[in-house]
Amino acid sequence: MSDLVRTQVLLEKKQRDELGIIAETEGKSLSELIRTFVDAQLRQRRYEEMRSIAEKLREYYSEDSELTAFTSLDGEDFLNEFPLST
Repeated sequence: MSDLVRTQVLLEKKQRDELGIIAETEGKSLSELIRTFVDAQLRQRRYEEMRSIAEKLREYYSEDSELTAFTSLDGEDFLNEFPLST
């Protein structure tokens, strides 16, 4: 927890009240709950950015036949070289 930075945020009373109820229900501090919400939103933004980039790359690959010419590293070889992380 040493990497935490104190940050002041102004919330509407209704937002603060709802967050307080959620935090109490989940047995978390308000700060912990807000960090969880911020992390979820940041993950969602990164996902959307990666999705957008992947769609652009797909367009490039479909337009340029040279980009789809695989070398010796294709198919299962590629998956073995770059396994999906879980």
